[in-house]
Amino acid sequence: MAKKTNNGLPSGVSARANRPGLYMLRVMINGQQFTEYYRTAETSKKKLQSELQKVFDAFKERAERGTLKNSDITDKNTFAQAVEWFTEMRKLDIRESTQLADNFIFEHYLIPRLAPYKLREITSPMITKLLAELLEKGGGGGRALYAAREEFIKLMYDTKPKRTDGGFNKVAREINIGKDNTFIRVRYGENCDKEIAEKVAKYYGVPLLTAFEKKTTTKPLSALYVSKITYTLSALFTACVKNGVLFQNPVMNATKPRIGEKDIPAYLDNTQIPIFLDALGELDIDNSIRVSLTLMLMLGLRSGEARGLRWVDVDFNTGIVSIEKNCGDTFDGLALTDLKTKRSRRKLPLSPILHDILIEHNKRLNEYSRSLGSIWQDNGVICPNTTGGLMAKSTPNKAVKRILTARKELPRKLHAHSLRHSFISLLISNGLDLVTVAALAGDTIEIINKHYAHSFAERRAAAMDVVGASFATLTENHVPSKVLLIK
Repeated sequence: MAKKTNNGLPSGVSARANRPGLYMLRVMINGQQFTEYYRTAETSKKKLQSELQKVFDAFKERAERGTLKNSDITDKNTFAQAVEWFTEMRKLDIRESTQLADNFIFEHYLIPRLAPYKLREITSPMITKLLAELLEKGGGGGRALYAAREEFIKLMYDTKPKRTDGGFNKVAREINIGKDNTFIRVRYGENCDKEIAEKVAKYYGVPLLTAFEKKTTTKPLSALYVSKITYTLSALFTACVKNGVLFQNPVMNATKPRIGEKDIPAYLDNTQIPIFLDALGELDIDNSIRVSLTLMLMLGLRSGEARGLRWVDVDFNTGIVSIEKNCGDTFDGLALTDLKTKRSRRKLPLSPILHDILIEHNKRLNEYSRSLGSIWQDNGVICPNTTGGLMAKSTPNKAVKRILTARKELPRKLHAHSLRHSFISLLISNGLDLVTVAALAGDTIEIINKHYAHSFAERRAAAMDVVGASFATLTENHVPSKVLLIK
């Protein structure tokens, strides 16, 4: 049984005077004291004791794991300092991909606007204004474009090879930027992306920002993305409140962007799937990209699951595919990581057609890897990049865009994740029960019910058509002799 103090609170927990609902947690680990504050609205004595005991046990566990930092942050610290404290405090409690997403939001949208303000100076109206500006004007996080400066363009022309030696075409091939007309845009001072600019600047031995002028495009942010920013900002202030740094979270009373009803996600129906597969087969792409999209469509995999699927996860004898890993972003780049939730780990049946596709792909991959020799980096994944490493998230999406260009009859908003939507919608339309659909998709029943309401509506409409047809048949065979009209 947990120890209790004289005031009935768990050992290590004390109430803060004149701060109703605020409690201080204190623990000593290896001679170092850690403290944290916790706020609750619970008033029932028995439930309060139980809640505080669970919170304290979790706090002590984090301290023992070394995930707590003994910080002296107060409401006099700046927002930028609070961000540093917040990200350090919870870096071992969340996935690296989530940390990267949060860091991007802080760096591009929040720190530039709130950095100099002290925590106690940040108010709800200030947050409301910030969110409204992001919604209307955007800013930060835009795409970076680069244009060659006049003096650098002059350098390129002054050092241009003779026409008989190949001229600028020779330079473009040596830089290996893909197409000669890309280099034409560069030397005309038109916009190019960072990768191209870096290659050209390096070739001429000039620093990037000396050779090119950086331009950042900005556009209004969607209400959905501003909502994500709001959530991240609120998480920081919630941590401040729990640790007694602030009395209340200023985001709570701020006016937040209203998110309208979500559009039905793009997906392929029975008539569009053959069209998509035909276009996919005709597309001139690396076969690993083709197989990754096929896995998303035929197994309902997320992009990271398809790109992280390994050969050891496929049992060709039993016909079972085990979803165990995800190809996700980390601080060291792309890596195979654990799946986000336990329900995401699942076993799926391997259809005969997918069995044959994977067997053939394995043969082609082995031949291709032998041709590259030592350049090949074997990660054991089914869908690697062109040198055997992990495939980038953008790669399957680029292939889908090319398919949409070729086949105008497919949904215009289709993207790689739409193939997972297509798989789940197909299961529902064929009458599979909700529990089984959720299990195969690696999602909760609530999420399936929420995001695929359109599929259930279509299924109900089809069922009513069947019922209507049945009644029509009955009335044809047996017409009542008297029809009663109720007035």
